[in-house]
Amino acid sequence: REGLLEMIGTGLDFVFANESEALTISGSEEIESAIAYFKTIAQGFAITRGANGSLIYDGENLLEIDSHPVQAIDTVGAGDMYAGAFLYGITHGMGYKGAGNLASLAAARVVSTFGARLQTEEIQSLRDSIVLG
Repeated sequence: REGLLEMIGTGLDFVFANESEALTISGSEEIESAIAYFKTIAQGFAITRGANGSLIYDGENLLEIDSHPVQAIDTVGAGDMYAGAFLYGITHGMGYKGAGNLASLAAARVVSTFGARLQTEEIQSLRDSIVLG
């Protein structure tokens, strides 16, 4: 924990963490305390919570993003898929809520298959379901 905090220094633009990581980094056992702590080290953040969805702080508002219930088969790559889809959404004008919804859906899809990747067609379908939906 101390080594990580020393590396990140005094301010980050955005942090991705799962709930366990957020609690560890904040030195807390309560998600509310972890949220408060993350607000002191980053301008924005996303905390994934598995089946409980995710929390995204956009610098002003804490947004709750619903999960997409699936039968999880393999969770390898879920965090990377979430982060990648979220960043895609932000850089393509979806806003934090839309990007969070895309990220949640993409992570749900990747855990419902073996392996950490989706086929290109499936990724495009996910994107279109959020953009057009």
